[in-house]
Parts: sequence; C-alpha cells; structure tokens
Amino acid sequence: ETEVSFIQIPWHLKGEWQIRLADLVSTWAGVPVEQTVMYGLRQYEDGARLLTHVDRTPTHAVSLIVNVAQGNLTEPWPVEVHDHANRLHEVLMEPGDIVYYESAKNLHGRNRPLQGKDGYYVNLFTHYRPIGDGDTWHQVLNQTGVPVPVLEATGECHLDSPMTTVPPFGQVHCDDQRLGSHVSPSLLQAKTPDDLINWWRRTGSDYTGVSSPNGPPKDHDEL
Repeated sequence: ETEVSFIQIPWHLKGEWQIRLADLVSTWAGVPVEQTVMYGLRQYEDGARLLTHVDRTPTHAVSLIVNVAQGNLTEPWPVEVHDHANRLHEVLMEPGDIVYYESAKNLHGRNRPLQGKDGYYVNLFTHYRPIGDGDTWHQVLNQTGVPVPVLEATGECHLDSPMTTVPPFGQVHCDDQRLGSHVSPSLLQAKTPDDLINWWRRTGSDYTGVSSPNGPPKDHDEL
C-alpha cells in the first residue's frame, strides 16, 4: 500500500472549474446536470492501486476523472471501468484527458499497480447529478435524452494479432463497434464477486498464477 497525497484546491477556483466542466458533462450525459462535489487534486505514487468499487449514490450520478499530470511511469496505469453488462474497459490517459463515467452505477478502479521509481499520477475527480432529481435521481427510469447502455452486444471481441505493445491496450477488436476501443485485453466480464477477486489477484505484483492480466484467463487458473 502507498500513501496518497492531497493537493488542496482554493474554494473559489474549485467552483469555477466545476461550473465550466458541467457543460461538458451535460452534453455527454444527455441531460442538464448540477455539480455536487469535487475531490483532489490527488497524487498517486509507485505501488498505488485503487481496488474496484462504486461511489456514493446521492451525489455521484455522472463523474469525471481529469488527468492533470503524470511522470516517470515504467508501465501504463489504465483506469478500469466496467460497463452496464460488466465488461471491463481499460483506458489510458494523458495529461489533459478526461474520462466520463457513471461512478455510482459502474464498477471502477485501477487494480494494476502504478510502476516507476519516483513515478507519480495526479488526478482531479468531480461529480454531478441531473438537475431537479436530487438524491433520488437513480429512481428516475428511462429519462429523456440519456443514451441507452449497450447490454447485449453482437458478435465477439478478440485481441488483434500480432500485438504491437504489451500490455496490448487499445488492441481489442469488437464486431460490435458500440463497445468502443478500450475493451480490456483480459476480455474480463465480471459476473460474480469471485471474478473481481481473481482480477485483483491477477493484477497484483506478487501474482504467481498462470493467467496474465494482458489476455483472457486460463481455464485451470484457481482463485
């Protein structure tokens, strides 16, 4: 485990950032949103892991991760988000990039350890919910304007061959293009709690099993 450093943001600047980002969030979510809370800046260092979790329901309907800075990494440190059908997506970020996600509904984390002597990764987290729905926003079903999640995909996903980088992030091809370009090379679809525990073990620095997190699990791998 490693400590996380917090860099306090001046109150007036925090409010200004949230208001400006709200327009981007509203466009992505398909409905007008209001800001609820902002966390950060947070600096993660060598060995850091964020275990899979979801966020607080009343305030975290739609969330952003803003990558502010990073350096001295020897391996990519992807953010992991499970979609509404529990398929794992791993997204690489560069400074200035933003990842949008539904953090109260979708499992997310960074189970792969951050690697690099003097490595660092600085993120800003900010959260929103639909205007007028308050703490019960999640009870409003089939809201007008909200994109429909991809639950049933057509065809299959597979790793491109030959792979050009290891880990092969961004090299999974899916027949159903709605799944995007960030499906995890593990092709993980977490159907049970044991699947999440196994993923945590497979991504650990001391893992000695037969399955790599950079490809589908082996049939005889044990929990």
